Amino acid sequence: MNELLQKYTTRKTLQTGLLVLAYILVAFFVLFLVDRLSDLSLNGAGWCLLLFLAVVWLVQWLVHLFVFNRHSSEDGEKIVMTKVQWACSFLPTEVLLLLIVILHASMNGSVTFFTVSASNFLLAFFIVLFIIAVLGILTIVVSQVLPKSIRPKEVAMKVVAADDPAVAEALGAYARSENAAPRPAPQQGGMAPVQQELVFPDLVSMDEGYRAAPYAPAISAEVTLSQLCVGFNRYLESKGMYYAMETVRSFVSGMACSRLLILEGLSGMGKTSLPRYFAEYTGSNVNFTSVQSSWRDRSDVLGYYNDFVGQFKETPFLRALYKANYETDNINLLVLDEMNLSRVEYYFADFLSVLELDESQWKIELMPVSTGGTLPERLRDCSIAIPTNVWFVGTANKDDSTYAITDKVYDRAIVIDFVRRKEEGSFKGEVTPLHMGSDRLAALFAAAEASEENRLSAADFDQFKKLADFMYDVFDVSFGNRILNQIVRFVPVYVACGGTAAKALDLMFSRKVMRKLDGRFDDEMGDNLDKLEKLVLNMFGRKDFSETLEVIARLKRKMF
Repeated sequence: MNELLQKYTTRKTLQTGLLVLAYILVAFFVLFLVDRLSDLSLNGAGWCLLLFLAVVWLVQWLVHLFVFNRHSSEDGEKIVMTKVQWACSFLPTEVLLLLIVILHASMNGSVTFFTVSASNFLLAFFIVLFIIAVLGILTIVVSQVLPKSIRPKEVAMKVVAADDPAVAEALGAYARSENAAPRPAPQQGGMAPVQQELVFPDLVSMDEGYRAAPYAPAISAEVTLSQLCVGFNRYLESKGMYYAMETVRSFVSGMACSRLLILEGLSGMGKTSLPRYFAEYTGSNVNFTSVQSSWRDRSDVLGYYNDFVGQFKETPFLRALYKANYETDNINLLVLDEMNLSRVEYYFADFLSVLELDESQWKIELMPVSTGGTLPERLRDCSIAIPTNVWFVGTANKDDSTYAITDKVYDRAIVIDFVRRKEEGSFKGEVTPLHMGSDRLAALFAAAEASEENRLSAADFDQFKKLADFMYDVFDVSFGNRILNQIVRFVPVYVACGGTAAKALDLMFSRKVMRKLDGRFDDEMGDNLDKLEKLVLNMFGRKDFSETLEVIARLKRKMF
C-alpha cells in the first residue's frame, strides 16, 4: 500500500485534503476562543454539529483521494474524469448532509445532538459562513486539479520541444491550425470507430510531431576518417578538453565494430564529455541516462506497462530510441552514465543478447500485444526496434562504489581506458562543427575495411597469433571468435583514422586480452609477466605496444 501511495498519490489531492483539514482546525480554535472570551457560547449540541461536519469533510477527502488516484496519471498532474464522475465523487457529502435532515425531520426535533439553539443564532450564522468559506476554498483547489482539455497535438508540442526545438516550432504552427484532428481508432468489422486509450502518449505525440514536420536528413560533410578525427580533436581542444589522439581514434574506430562502447577510468577524466562533444561536432543526437544502483531489469531502462493507470511508463531512453527510428540518418548516442553503479548484465541483458543477432532481429518487446490501446506507428508488435544508427555508450568509474563489469559485457564492447590526463595542447583556434550522417559514417567504415592497405598484413597476423598462443600456454587465457572479429574490423578503421596497425593491435590486446589477468596472483605470475614483457618487446617494440607494456607494469605493481 505504501508503494502504491508513493507512486500514484496525486499531490494536489493531498494539498486539498491538508488545506481543508487545516481550515477546520483553525476554525475550531477560533470558535473555542469566541466561546471562552465573549458572551456568545456554543452549547454541546453545536460542538457535536461541528464535529459531525469535520467527519463529513474527512470522509469526502478520503473518497477524493481514492477517486483521484484511480483516474490520475503517474505524475499526478492530470486527472481524466467525466462530468458525471466528478459529480458522483461528491456523493458522500451530499448523502451525509441529507442524512442529517432526514434524521432530524423523522424524529420531529427530538434528536438534538446536532442542533444549534436559537439563542446561539449569531454563532450558528458564523459557522454557516465558515462552511461556505471552506466550500469556496475546496472549489478553487479542485478547479486547479480538474484537467483542462489537452489535445494530442498540444501534448506533442510539449514532448518534442524538449528534444528538438526545430520540430517544436513546426508543431506550434500545427497546434494552432483548426483542421488538426486526432487520428481515429481503426475500425473492426465495419463498426464505428471506438476511442482507444493512449498506452504510449509521448510516443504517439512524437508521431504527430513528425507527421507535421517530416524528418529530412542533412547533407553529410565530405571528409575522410582521418580528417574527422583530427577535426574532432581540435574541436575538443577549442572547448578546453584534451585527449590523447589514440583515444579519439579508438572512439571512432570502436563504433565500426561494436554497438556498445565502454569509457572506463577514474572520475573527472572526461568520459562523459567525449560523447557529448562528438555529438556537437558531428550534429548527432545524444541522450544521457543516469544509471541508478537499484536497477535490476530492462524496465528500469525502457519503462514498464502500468496496469493501475493503463499506460506505459515511458523513459527518456525509450523516447530517444524511438526518435532514432524516425531520424534514420542521424547518429544517435545513448549514454548510460556510470553504468556500473548497478550490474550491467541485469538491466542491459536484453540489449546484449539482441545485438548478437542479425540486424533484422534487433528489437525488444515492451509489453504483450494483447494489452490493446492505440499504439505508436513505429512499434511493431509492441516491440521497439534498435536501428543501425544507434550506439550505446557507457561510462564506468573504477572505485569501491561500483560493481565489476563481467567478461560477458567486456567481450561484447569496445573498451576505452582513461588512465591518464593529456597535457594542454597548442591549438587555440575555433573549429566549426560539421554534419556526419550515419549512412556516410557507415560508408567510410566499409571503405576502410575493404582497403588492402589498412588490413592486417600476414606478418602482423602471425606475430599476433604467437602472442595469443603464448597467453594461452602460459596464462591459460584465450579469446573467441567475437573478439577476433572485432580486431579484424577495428584495425583497418583505426589505420584509416590516421593510426598504425601495430598500435591498433596494442589497444585491442591490452583492453580485450590483458584485462583477463586482473585479479590473478599465482605463484608464477611475476615470472610469467616478465616473459610476456620480453616477448612483446622483441616482436613489436616499446613504442608500438606501449599500452600492453603499461598494463604489464600495473599488474606487477599490484603483486609487490
